[in-house]
Amino acid sequence: MEDKELVENILSGNFSLYKEIMKRYWGMVFANLYRYVRREDAAEEFTQQAFIRAYARLDTWQGATLGSWITSIAINLAVNEMNKERRQKTQPIESIPIADKNDYSEEREQLLQAVEARIEELPPGDKTIIKLHYYEGRKAEEIARQLGMTTGNVLVRLHRIREKIKKGIENETTER
Repeated sequence: MEDKELVENILSGNFSLYKEIMKRYWGMVFANLYRYVRREDAAEEFTQQAFIRAYARLDTWQGATLGSWITSIAINLAVNEMNKERRQKTQPIESIPIADKNDYSEEREQLLQAVEARIEELPPGDKTIIKLHYYEGRKAEEIARQLGMTTGNVLVRLHRIREKIKKGIENETTER
């Protein structure tokens, strides 16, 4: 039975035929996902989720190769999950708690001085972006308009600058 005929029968109420789709494409979807995530357990999980989602959205299938369609669902699930994990692992500077005035310490003062020193060592463009964002409290959109950049570019540069500052401080701390 062709994919189109299978899908039509499933949508007409013969739900048990979905097993045939799974038999046909499980290996292909799993193999493509495994190449992408490089972990068998994750590839297995995303493959299962993709077949569940494909089943729920079978009425939206537009006749493309069914295996490729399910694979694209699986890869999108994996990409979204990996991006979510990446966002949870990184901690933006804004989320670092600011010390209370009564909670002052020499160590914090040294850290502040180290951050300021790293900022002063930045190239002029990076220094401008950091100062506009953190000292003047401007949002990425405003900075982008002012500097003639895209918002995405500003956000990427902010991230890279923060990483550069962090690595510089870590290297300085390791050298002591």
